[in-house]
Amino acid sequence: MGEEMRASSAESGESPGANSTRDGDGSVSSDTSPSSPGLHFSPDRNARGDHSLTGEALALCSNLDNYLPLGCLCFEDATPEDDQVAVEWRDVAPLPPPPLSVLDGGLYAHLQKLASSGWVRVFSRRSHTESRYSIFRIYILPFDVGLRLIDRQSNALSVALRSLVGELDVSTDAWNGSYTPHKAKKFDMWATKEEGSLFWMFNRIPSPTPSVGLVKEKYAREALEDILDPASLIPGLKTQLYPYQRRSAGLMIQREAIASLELDPRLEHRIAPDGSDYYYNARDLTFLRHPRYYEASRGGVLAETMGLGKTLICLATILATKDHLPKIPAPYSMRPVRSSVARLADMAISATNRKSIPWKVEFQRIRHATGDEMASCREKLMQSPASYEIPIPPTRWNRKTVEPPPKKMTLAPTTLIVVPRNLCKQWQSEIRKHVGRDFLRVLVMDDTKKALPPPEALRLNDIVLFTRSRFEMEIKDGADELGRRLGTTARDCRCSYKGASRDRDCHCLRVDALYDSPLKHLHFKRLIIDEGHFFSNSGSVAVTVVNKLITADHRWVVSGTPAKDLLGVEVDMSAAENLWHTPSTKDSRDAILNQRRHFNKKDDLGGAIKSLGALATHFLRIKPWCASDTPGEHAEWDDHIYRHEHARKRTYSGFSTCLTRTMQAMVVKTQPEDVEKDIDLPPLSHEVVRLEPSFYDKLTANLFTLVLTANAVTSERTDVDYLFHKNSLKARSQLISNLRQSAFFWTGFSEADVLASLKSSSGYLAKEGTACMESDRVLLTETLAFADTILQSEGWKSLSRSHELGLFVEDWPSESAEHWGFDDAHKPLLTGISQLLEAQKHVNERVSEEDPSEGLAGAGIRALAPARYGTATKNEGDKPEAEKSVMTKLGIPISSIDGEPSLRRRASLSKSSPRKPFKTFKVTKPQQKQRRTKAAGKSDVGSLDGTALSMDAGIAPPPSTAAQEHTPGEGNTSLPPGSPFLRSRIIGTTSAKLSYLVSQILKHYQQEKILVFYDGDNVAYYIAQMLELLHIKHEIYAKSLAAHLKSEYVVRFDQEEQDRVLLMDVRNAAFGLNIRSASRIYFINPVCRPDIEAQAIKRAHRIGQTRKVWCETLVLKNTVEERMLDRSKRMTRSEHREAKVLEDDGDIRQIIQSARIIPVDEHESHGYGQMAPLEEAQQLWSRPGWEYFMGSRKPATSIGKKRKSRAEDDEMQDYTATDGSVPSKRRVIRRNLAFVDCTDAAHGPYTVDADGEEDASDDEPILNKWQRRSSTLGPPPEQHLEAMSKRLDPLMPSMNGGETPIGMRAPRAPNQSSVDAQPSIASGSNFQKLSIGELLNEEQRSPEPQTKLGDTELLKEILRLL
Repeated sequence: MGEEMRASSAESGESPGANSTRDGDGSVSSDTSPSSPGLHFSPDRNARGDHSLTGEALALCSNLDNYLPLGCLCFEDATPEDDQVAVEWRDVAPLPPPPLSVLDGGLYAHLQKLASSGWVRVFSRRSHTESRYSIFRIYILPFDVGLRLIDRQSNALSVALRSLVGELDVSTDAWNGSYTPHKAKKFDMWATKEEGSLFWMFNRIPSPTPSVGLVKEKYAREALEDILDPASLIPGLKTQLYPYQRRSAGLMIQREAIASLELDPRLEHRIAPDGSDYYYNARDLTFLRHPRYYEASRGGVLAETMGLGKTLICLATILATKDHLPKIPAPYSMRPVRSSVARLADMAISATNRKSIPWKVEFQRIRHATGDEMASCREKLMQSPASYEIPIPPTRWNRKTVEPPPKKMTLAPTTLIVVPRNLCKQWQSEIRKHVGRDFLRVLVMDDTKKALPPPEALRLNDIVLFTRSRFEMEIKDGADELGRRLGTTARDCRCSYKGASRDRDCHCLRVDALYDSPLKHLHFKRLIIDEGHFFSNSGSVAVTVVNKLITADHRWVVSGTPAKDLLGVEVDMSAAENLWHTPSTKDSRDAILNQRRHFNKKDDLGGAIKSLGALATHFLRIKPWCASDTPGEHAEWDDHIYRHEHARKRTYSGFSTCLTRTMQAMVVKTQPEDVEKDIDLPPLSHEVVRLEPSFYDKLTANLFTLVLTANAVTSERTDVDYLFHKNSLKARSQLISNLRQSAFFWTGFSEADVLASLKSSSGYLAKEGTACMESDRVLLTETLAFADTILQSEGWKSLSRSHELGLFVEDWPSESAEHWGFDDAHKPLLTGISQLLEAQKHVNERVSEEDPSEGLAGAGIRALAPARYGTATKNEGDKPEAEKSVMTKLGIPISSIDGEPSLRRRASLSKSSPRKPFKTFKVTKPQQKQRRTKAAGKSDVGSLDGTALSMDAGIAPPPSTAAQEHTPGEGNTSLPPGSPFLRSRIIGTTSAKLSYLVSQILKHYQQEKILVFYDGDNVAYYIAQMLELLHIKHEIYAKSLAAHLKSEYVVRFDQEEQDRVLLMDVRNAAFGLNIRSASRIYFINPVCRPDIEAQAIKRAHRIGQTRKVWCETLVLKNTVEERMLDRSKRMTRSEHREAKVLEDDGDIRQIIQSARIIPVDEHESHGYGQMAPLEEAQQLWSRPGWEYFMGSRKPATSIGKKRKSRAEDDEMQDYTATDGSVPSKRRVIRRNLAFVDCTDAAHGPYTVDADGEEDASDDEPILNKWQRRSSTLGPPPEQHLEAMSKRLDPLMPSMNGGETPIGMRAPRAPNQSSVDAQPSIASGSNFQKLSIGELLNEEQRSPEPQTKLGDTELLKEILRLL
């Protein structure tokens, strides 16, 4: 039979080379022997049974060099063995019938189909180690060979190929003819799996290693040399870079300079059994002989960990490439065709522009070397900027087609930087700090009303710094004021005629009315997006503006968290308690990495990985992920970055090597160990401080336990009435939020709430036939018994009515103690923090007088009215108000699920709060009339509703009687020795956390700056009031504060020495803030979210920090808060991700549901046992430095002087000294920022814009503010009455002997029955007023009026309003 086969081969006329095969060692042998007995082979077309291949295709398939070695089919062969067949490989064509043993009919049919179509070639022989096995060698025709001749679109052949490759053995032994069953190695037809999670892979990205030798372009190479050389100074950069910062900036320049090619990330490089190389696309099941490349991204993601100087790295990159022009795209860089020979100068300019030569750099070198300014050449080049034209795209013409003009693009060596608005000031501060004066031309676009300069002027800037909101406004390009856009086809005017004339009243869209953005006419050097993870949303306006208008050679995203929850391992270490106390930081880092090393579908299928894909696809536009007009060029992100073990379905069996290569090509990030070689950050200590709750802390915790227990028992834990029912989500979430905030302090519950809960629960227990279990009945009975303790506490009822935080004072002057105490006990005296501020102010203003206590009792009566009587009493004849229910349908008090209580004289952020006293205002012109000088200064306390409030006007109590008549600083500035007021001491508070926090602040604030993270607006106000009481300079960084103010506060706190404490909403902690001046961090409440907590800590623990950072989280012992914190620490990353809110976790819900009453000892309910003591008692009156806080602020210039424009203010850096003097240029003066509802006194009063652009004046009389508010909001008359009565107090001096002040009758008895569930802002007065008209006439008749200048106008205005 072998002779017959050889004869057949000879008759075919085929040359031996056509049928030659490659052995395992690479040698070529002739196929002259059969593979097995009884098989016939013929290489000719008819013998193959293939009638579809052309002669050219057949010639292609006959050459084995066109095929790739793929693998072997090995099966047991029962046919008789032939010695010659056993040692030689023979071409199997056509395929013989399948042997009777292993090769099933389906596989045989697939193999026969593939072989007959030319997709594969098959050779066979016997295994020389196991002769009972036959081996089929499979060669496959690569998909990049013979595309014109071989059909590659057949779905049937693709299915056959997929069935075949899954059975192949790719071991080298089998390929060489030595098949051993236990050594078989199956072909992995799926994408190669990359071991590890996204977190693991992100933190294993190799550190930057730029190479100067790879950069061929002269100027870019020189810039890279300057960056990498430690001895070289980058022109204009004042700050010395760390080595890792040089390497990161160097890699950015290298990527920008090299137009390199990278392997298609969908392809894997694999090695064939014979050792040759090929490339495989697992998802598409394609085999390529040659690699396919795409142009590498010339931008990427700068993902250095927070605090490692990403802003400085960007500035160094910009400075090193200053005046470097972008490249003209190749299709548009053709030499111009001139009608005549041009002048040499014109040709030189054209060549310079066409090649984007940075001629300014070269001219500067010439000037330094020779002194020649090259003025003539410079002028000509400036007049002929580099540009190119984009031809008009082909258009299908008709008679109305509008042909757009060619688009001209001008090259600009400008870097566009887009930042969140709250970081704009910080970027400006960093530029001033790190860059030499006047070295960079920077245009700041942070005003939404400010227009961009024309392209000719815009291109002259080195940096254009946009806020994101201003950048998004460029979406108006191509539209008129009504949002109309011009179509491709012109429309006839169909507007109506003007009257009876034939002239149309045309309102059609005009071309000259369209907004033409200057951005689209320039080709920029680069675009940098700070906190660019926000650009992962492809549908956002900002991304649309970028892709529609911006042409830039390089796009960069700057973010330490390029995707949600994708953080550096160092940040996770910051969140670990006491982790920095471990002996080895590297071991700790490796331990955290190993905890999250393995792929987890819950963590790695959404969120971060999708955000990375969106950045690569829509913003960075990296091929092949971005959309393309070329068929087959666009790839789906999820199809290729994962290993899918199914032909069509996505199984998400792990990540593939595609993701690793894509991330390494786009991310610039330094490994922590490489950073540690260059810098040594101060150590970080993070501890949880567990505090013993005070008496009032226990009352609050037990009130929430009462609410939870009563709801669970009375609802019988069923239906929607139960708080933990699935349909009670909103009420449950708000109650738990209130519960967490109450661990600091809470006054939302009222006496009416407690009584209503008692009534409801007692009524349920008295019912018969309920399904209440005996254990629940006992539990509810015990809980209700504790309510009596609450109702017996006069201090709690006063705090609840006034919404004040209580302070305990020792040795209060006995003659006025009863008028300031919240309860009957005066040793120590319990009073509210606002009341204490009023008392402090009252005495401090009179330190120079013989008796500073004069009028102190009367001031106490007025100050304590809300605490003693609740809301204002009703006058006779008033209509009775309908009684409001204090219980919800769920059977719980409304106040427990109604957000934070509205604090007295405070604005609230709570959306559910029914009482919001003030809103933002439109800008008004400065008032020209003379203003009265206020007696008391202001503390920097920011508003939490987007406006700004002064301490006196918005938080502190109203000024005491005759306060305006006393100017601090006149006469003695301290109390005389032996004064009884010097013995008064603040010894404790009603909040254990506040007492501890204040004690720590007092201990450290003079040497260190302190950062306090809070959760809840009222918490910030209480702390701010306490710091004001202790004369500690502070600021509030609230979540809803105007964005342009946020960055100012951070810069001011970081740079100005007098600011010691920054209160920051923890929800603002993850937005690129730099607060390295703070070395003490306190979390008022446990965050319970590791990522948020870690990012908050990194605000201070970062490069530039010179002190050890101490971080403490405050928690109350044996409370629900403590158990929730312990549970959150045990939660895995997946559990945190699944729990959108903390109570979504089952164990957290169980902790809340199982809350029990905290026992209260007898000694805690009275006297010193009620308070949480301070570590050291604090002097109340005449504290050191009180003059600074109480001193008047005098105008720096005349009132009548016209206010300068904001732009001129910013340019001139208009400062105002605290003592009223005009500072010299060299004197460092605190700038009067808009933080305290104040402006420069010289500029006059003006109010807040709706978007927070301006801020109200702090020197403006309070009445003027209420006038504007009344015109806009129309508040209730009783609020005006109280405000005016306070304003009138200085006009009505008190009489000796404690008599009633002039103009007032004795106070009426309050109506005790009128108690609201949630006391609002004090809305009325407890005094009956004399006729305002009579009082006005009396003042006008008086020969020696006691009122000051302008009081007549004041009284007239009061009369008008009344």
